Amino acid sequence: MERANPPDLPAVTTTAALLRLGRILSTVSAGTVRHLARQSWQRLRGRRTTAEEWPEELSRIIERLGPAFIKFAQIASTREDVLPPRACAALKRLHDSVEPMRPQDVHQALVEHFGPDWAELLPDLRTEPLGSGSIACVYPARLRDGQQVAVKLRRPHLTDTIRRDVAILRTVFALAGRLPGLRGAPLAEMAHAVGASVLLQLDLDTEARNLALLRDDLSTLEFISVPAPVPALCGESCVVMDFVPGVRGHVGVAELSPERRRALADQTLRAVFEMLFCTGLVHCDLHPGNLRLTPTGCVVVLDAGFVYRVPDVVRENLALFFLNLGFRNGPRCAEAVLASAEQVDRHSDTAAFTADMTRLVDRFGGTTARDFDLLEFSTELFASQRRNGIYASSEFVFPLLALLMVEQTVRRLDPDVDFQAIARPIVFRAASGRPAGERRRRLETAG
Repeated sequence: MERANPPDLPAVTTTAALLRLGRILSTVSAGTVRHLARQSWQRLRGRRTTAEEWPEELSRIIERLGPAFIKFAQIASTREDVLPPRACAALKRLHDSVEPMRPQDVHQALVEHFGPDWAELLPDLRTEPLGSGSIACVYPARLRDGQQVAVKLRRPHLTDTIRRDVAILRTVFALAGRLPGLRGAPLAEMAHAVGASVLLQLDLDTEARNLALLRDDLSTLEFISVPAPVPALCGESCVVMDFVPGVRGHVGVAELSPERRRALADQTLRAVFEMLFCTGLVHCDLHPGNLRLTPTGCVVVLDAGFVYRVPDVVRENLALFFLNLGFRNGPRCAEAVLASAEQVDRHSDTAAFTADMTRLVDRFGGTTARDFDLLEFSTELFASQRRNGIYASSEFVFPLLALLMVEQTVRRLDPDVDFQAIARPIVFRAASGRPAGERRRRLETAG
């Protein structure tokens, strides 16, 4: 089965983009005016107002703007090191609590996918959603044979708007990447990756295949569960999958014991590293809404819309990079980056880049989650590449996104977790599972 990667973004006409930009500005303006008017009314009534109310209004504005904006907000909500905690908390609602589809839209989606007799296939579908995302909603149901399933239905009329929004956001992020403090951060590359993934998520048939692949790839991990799709009932606008009983909300922290927190942090990281170094099929959207917990302590991975197959050469060099980061071997880390770069020529200053990497690795190598800031690390890494004329492979953005999405979750669970130590045996196992050759020799001599 072919593992699909995010497609190239389709072209959008300037007129369409400008019209959509006008609607976006109108939505933002209306939301801002509504917020200011609400605060003024409260002051007139003698009630105290604070700036803390703004994040909630911001989440409502983003919800009205649609899926592309919601996806970027979901990523932003995981970065409590960048945004205020209250803003992150408000944006987290957008993971799976977006306003659900109207009943008539649910009925229309069922008829379009299953036909007018859909109730014979799903005799007990309840219209109260289990989760309500920006692109689709998930509903509990029962098949004719009694099997409990979850039915994921795509929202109607999304494609054109998403294409225009992605084009606009890519331009905004590219401009933002030139600002002081952000210069060097791979914002344009991330915007392209996320935008392409949003379009890919419109095809739920691809998501069903990704679910099956992830389930197979992670089957050896007892603590990870991926729902199995029902292929005969899946299609472009619908995924029917196993219903996982007892799944709780987002992976929380406060109600868990310290021992369980440490175990969850370890399990989550092992799943990500298995994907990065062993299987090559990487879930790039592991925000808290897509990580759930069962009563037995199993982590359930949901929503396989943003899944990327990392090419072998990138996976190999990424493994080298992580292994030598743990050993604080800066020159070897630089070697791994240079080996996967798209362009290194006579104008590239590889010596200066290696010196930068040595300083960076000395600073961050061997540290725990408490002291390792992946966003700062990656920004400095990309800045050095650009400063020294080394053009990094765009394929590195997808593993980076996967790690960025889980970093804050893992840090909240266990700030003392040593993710580099967790990665090391998985890297060695990945190497030993392949035939002897250049890759294995390089890994065995790392450090």
